[in-house]
Amino acid sequence: MKILVVGGTGVIGNAIVELLRKEHEVISIGKTRGDYQVDIEDKASIEKMYEDFKDIDGIISTAGTATYAPFQEQTDEDLDSVLNNKIKGQVNLIRLGMNHIKDNGFIILTTGAASHTPMPGGASLSLACAGIEGYVKVVDIEKQNNIRINVVRPALVTESMEIWGIYAPNSVSAADTAKVYQKVMELEESAIMVDVPECLATIKN
Repeated sequence: MKILVVGGTGVIGNAIVELLRKEHEVISIGKTRGDYQVDIEDKASIEKMYEDFKDIDGIISTAGTATYAPFQEQTDEDLDSVLNNKIKGQVNLIRLGMNHIKDNGFIILTTGAASHTPMPGGASLSLACAGIEGYVKVVDIEKQNNIRINVVRPALVTESMEIWGIYAPNSVSAADTAKVYQKVMELEESAIMVDVPECLATIKN
């Protein structure tokens, strides 16, 4: 299969690229690095990406940013960033991708536990994650083709915690997280929200 991984130069994205390249044609896409560059805040940039790659079987997005800070301290710029990047960027990957991905193909987006578990300083992340998941559920009942749209909710990633100097005993390695994305690719269902730790438990068993 031909698969685009948007955010493919990040910690999780790079692990997904490495894993899937063993069996598929995978294009790593970043904002400034990777096999191809795209700015997900720019609709025209996403349109050009889809025009430049034909016969796409699937797209995986691990892209998107959000600011961690108490909601009272978040600026208009902080909110604009999460709305235009994490939310609108991934939404446009769906909207535009519907016209370019093969029939029976797939789109996998990335949210997180913040969609359903509130945490101090995570207001903008919860906004983004819950918004994306709600959007996916509605699109799934309105779409008129056979493209599957699913969501992965990663746990804390071990490599990221190490970079930040944080000890997180329940973190999951990027390599194990990538296995979940691979598993979600195989799902016949759509509009499924997959928690990484729960899915890993089934894979290992």
